[in-house]
Amino acid sequence: PEVRRRFPALAQALLAGASGQLRNMATVGGNLLQRTRCGYFTDVAQPCNKRVPGSGCPAVEGEHHNHAILGASEHCVAVHPSDMAVALTAFDAVVHFETVDGPGQLPVADL
Repeated sequence: PEVRRRFPALAQALLAGASGQLRNMATVGGNLLQRTRCGYFTDVAQPCNKRVPGSGCPAVEGEHHNHAILGASEHCVAVHPSDMAVALTAFDAVVHFETVDGPGQLPVADL
């Protein structure tokens, strides 16, 4: 209820991100850490900079109408699959994490 009240865009993004069955089994960390991919990523007959850095991105000149609006580069134009990441980026959210070397933090936009 607190997220719905204070951050309705985030609540909507979480609900849009997956079916109820998946949301009941998934985590928000898993949602954020999904690997960016597109149809070319899953087609091993095509080059893909995400699979093999430097091999090329056919989506740059090919089929890319459902790809990134923000954050695209000459290396990859695929959109990040997390609806929640978009909302958190709009709020300038920061991820706090723990490593063996101690705590850290990173803006979602840089994640």
